[in-house]
Amino acid sequence: MDPEALPTGSLQQRAEQVETVIRGVAALSAELPVVETTILRLLVMLGHDLSALLDQCLRPYGLNETDYRTLLTLHSRPGGVAHPGELCTSVARSPANMTRIADALYQRGLITRVACERDRRRTILRLSASGEALVRELLPEAARRTTAIFEGMSECSRAELLEQLRLLIAAIDRYARQRQSLPQPQPLPAPVSAPVSAAEQAEHAEQAEHAPSDGG
Repeated sequence: MDPEALPTGSLQQRAEQVETVIRGVAALSAELPVVETTILRLLVMLGHDLSALLDQCLRPYGLNETDYRTLLTLHSRPGGVAHPGELCTSVARSPANMTRIADALYQRGLITRVACERDRRRTILRLSASGEALVRELLPEAARRTTAIFEGMSECSRAELLEQLRLLIAAIDRYARQRQSLPQPQPLPAPVSAPVSAAEQAEHAEQAEHAPSDGG
């Protein structure tokens, strides 16, 4: 994510604008669930801004959020080892993107990679000594930032928020499974170009005939 492309105004100001828009739409469409729509929209906004803040903090180290999560995931694994496919879920990237991320981290010396002894077609990624040192350098600052963000919330409120988010995640998963079981809508047919009349064809031919050639 490019921090330079961040919207202007504080997060709270932009959240208030979002709520105003949703209430305006609800005034015209009574079926719109205001509270639920506001929750989902604010979650999207929070995710965008948190990713941008993390990218800004990681920029001096030449990393982005995806690089950092990849290193953290390897750091959390026994021996700092994982297959690329095992990282896709935690890093939320496709196998092709994960390959590019691993290539960049390997070129910087932050991870190593070797062929799996049991299956030479598979690659094993391991956090290098340099990668381990970088993660240990970054973690204390990440902990301070996280603690500062939640300073205004009680421990009970934080636990309740986490539980509500887990419930929402389960509900979204359930909805996604239901959608997969439904017939998928057919794509719209491609627009059909209007037929060109004989007069238009003659006009185009005349314009081409009198157009100047490249050779002057």
